Amino acid sequence: MSLKMLPMFSLDFPKLYLILYKSLHLNILVFSFDSILDVNGAFCKITGYSKDELIGLKLSDIVSQESQEKVKILENKLFRKEKFDSSERIKFVKKDKSSLEILSYFKSFSYKEQNLGLLIGQDITYEEKYKVLFQTLKSLNQLIIQTTSETELFRKACQLFLQNLNLKLVWIGIPDRKNIKPLYVYGEDNEYLSNIKISLDESLPKGRGPTAQAFISGKIIINPDSRINPQFLPWKEKALEKGYLSSCAIPLKKGDQIVAVLNLYSSEPYFFDETLEPLLEEIQNNLSFALDKIEKIRNGLLTITAISNAKNWIIITDDKGYILNINDIVCQETGYPKEKLIGKHVSFLDDPENLIKIKDKLKETILERKERYKDIFVKRTKDNQKIILKQEIIPVKLINDTVNYVVLGTNITEELKLWDKIEKLKTQDLFTGLLNLEGFSRKVEEVLKILKTEGLLILLDIWGTSYINKVYGLETGNKLIKRIASLLKGAFKNNALIGRTAGDEFGIFLYNIKGTGTSEIVNLIKNFEKPFKIDTHEINVQINLGCSLYPLDGDNFKILFEKASISLNESKNKGPGRIVFFTKELENKLNSLLKAEKLIIKALEEELFIFHYQPYFFTSDLKLAGFEALVRIKENEKIYYPGEFIDYLEDHSEILFKFEEKGLEKIIKQIEIWKKLYLLIYLLNLYKILRLFANLLN
Repeated sequence: MSLKMLPMFSLDFPKLYLILYKSLHLNILVFSFDSILDVNGAFCKITGYSKDELIGLKLSDIVSQESQEKVKILENKLFRKEKFDSSERIKFVKKDKSSLEILSYFKSFSYKEQNLGLLIGQDITYEEKYKVLFQTLKSLNQLIIQTTSETELFRKACQLFLQNLNLKLVWIGIPDRKNIKPLYVYGEDNEYLSNIKISLDESLPKGRGPTAQAFISGKIIINPDSRINPQFLPWKEKALEKGYLSSCAIPLKKGDQIVAVLNLYSSEPYFFDETLEPLLEEIQNNLSFALDKIEKIRNGLLTITAISNAKNWIIITDDKGYILNINDIVCQETGYPKEKLIGKHVSFLDDPENLIKIKDKLKETILERKERYKDIFVKRTKDNQKIILKQEIIPVKLINDTVNYVVLGTNITEELKLWDKIEKLKTQDLFTGLLNLEGFSRKVEEVLKILKTEGLLILLDIWGTSYINKVYGLETGNKLIKRIASLLKGAFKNNALIGRTAGDEFGIFLYNIKGTGTSEIVNLIKNFEKPFKIDTHEINVQINLGCSLYPLDGDNFKILFEKASISLNESKNKGPGRIVFFTKELENKLNSLLKAEKLIIKALEEELFIFHYQPYFFTSDLKLAGFEALVRIKENEKIYYPGEFIDYLEDHSEILFKFEEKGLEKIIKQIEIWKKLYLLIYLLNLYKILRLFANLLN
C-alpha cells in the first residue's frame, strides 16, 4: 500500500492504526509535542533502538540536523493544538549513528483529549542512495565520453563523487614501490593522508587495510564502520578525528593490470555496504573502461591523425603499365599536373633504387601470375622528394580478356615519422625528460653490443621520498625529482646513459670508463653534499647506490639490472648514504678512494704533506746529481704512504694540481734552506782554513 493513498481511507482511525501497527514493512510512531509515546517493531528494527529507549525521547531528538526544522514545526503545531496532514522526507539518526531516510506521512489526531501526531513511514534510504548513485553514474558516463586524459578523468571524477555523494574525502592512490602514494586528493581536509602510511606488504598491519587489499586482490573492499573494523585499526584514530566513519576502496584497471585505487570516505557509518556493491562495481568498470579508452587514444592518437588526414592514391594503367587515369591526390602530392602523368609509364613516379629491389618479385606476381601485389614503394615528387607509399597493385580482367591495373596507395611518409615519435614517447619519462625504464634498457643494450671496454650500471635511490613529500608537500617533492634529473644530466660527459627507472629511482650506465668507474661515483656523490634549494626550502638529500659492472657481473642489461637492484636493496637495508657493488672487491676499492679523498683534502687544508729526499748520483764519477722528493702524509703521528692515496690523485687532475702546487712550494723552501746551509758550511770551512793558515804563519 502506497503512503500517498493513506489519506483517502475513511476507515475509523484507531482501527486503521491497529492494522498498520502490526505491519512488518511500515514504520509506525505516535508522538506528542514533547515525547514519543509509541512505536512499532518495524521502526525499532530499522533504527536499532528498543522501544524502551525511544519512549520519552522527543521526535526531534532522533532526526538529523537537516530534518530538525520540519519536525519541530510539527511538534509546535501539536503544542498549539493545531491540526496537520502532510508527507515529508525525514532523515533519522540510527542508534549506530548512521542515517536513515524515511518517506513519512504525518497526521494529527485526538486521543483522550490529547492532541497527538501519527507517523506512518516507509524506508527509502537505499532507494535514495541508488537514485544518487545512478545519477552519479550517468554524470560519470558523460565525463568519460568528454575526457581524453587520465589527469582530467581522475580530477573530475574525484570532484563528482565528492559533491554528488556528499562525501568527506575522495582520493586516488597509485603504487610507489612498496606503498600506495596519493596522487589526487579532494575533500574538506586532505592533511589526513600526509600523516598516514599505506603499505603493500601484507605481512604488516598497514598492508591489510581497504586500500592495500583492493590493490592486491583487485576486488572492491568496503569498510562499513571505521570504529569497529579491525582491518582499519592502524588509521582509526586519525580517521575518527576527521569524521571518516566508513569508506570503500575501488581498484582501477588498465587492461589486466591494477594501476590505481579510488578511495571514498563518508561521515556516516555503513554508508557503504554490500547492497551498494553492484553500483560500486559499475563505477569500477566505467573508470577502468575510461582508462583503457584513454590509453588507446594516447597510443593511437598520432597514428589516427595521420591516417585520417591521408588520402589514397588511385592510378589506373593499361596492360603495359602506362597511366590511363589518376586522382587529384596523386597530383597534389607529387607536384605533377595530370596531363604530364597520363601516358607515362607508372614507373615514372618510382624511385629507381627501390624499384630495382622489388622488380623481379613484381614481375613474377603481376605479369606472370596476374595476382595482387602489395609492398612498400618509394616514389619521387617533381622536386625529387621521397614519398613512402603503402601500395597494392590489383589486376582487373576486362570483358575482352585484356587486363588493366588499379594501383591503390596510401602515403605513409608522415605516418612513419609519427611512429618514430610514438616510439620516443614509449621510451621517455615525460615528467623528467629522461629515458624511462624501457628506453633505458634499450639504449644500454645498444651500447653493450658495441662496447669494447668496461661499463658500470648504477641504480640511484633517493632516501626518504615519502618523508620529503609529507614534510614539504608533493609539489616540492616533484620539483626535487626534476632537479635531481637535471643534475644527473649535467653531471656526466658523453659517456653516460641516464634514465628514471622508478618513482624515486634513477639509472646511470657509464661506458668507456677508466678502470671500474669508482672515481665517477666519487664525483657523483659530491653533487649531493650540499642541500637542494627548492622554492623556500633547503632539502638535504641522501642517496643509496647499487652497482654492477660489465662484463664482470653480466653481459646484458637484464642481468646487470637485476644485480644492481640486489645491490641497491642491500644498500637501502644498511641505511642512507650507502654504496654497494655486486662484486665486493670493487666496493672495497671505492671505500679506499673515498677514504683517500678525505685524507688528501685534509692534508691540503692542514698542510700534512711531508717529503723525504733521496739522493741520486752520476754513475760515471759517483758525484751527486740531485735529490728525489718522496711524498708522505703525516696525520697524528701516523704516516700514510703513496700507495694509499696516489690513485685518487691521478684520477682527479684538479686535486693533483693543488697537490703539485703545495709540494713545489715545500720543495723550493727546502732548496732555499739547503742553499743557506751550504753557504754557512762553506764559510765555516773557509774560516777554518784561514785560521790554519794564520797559525802556520805564526
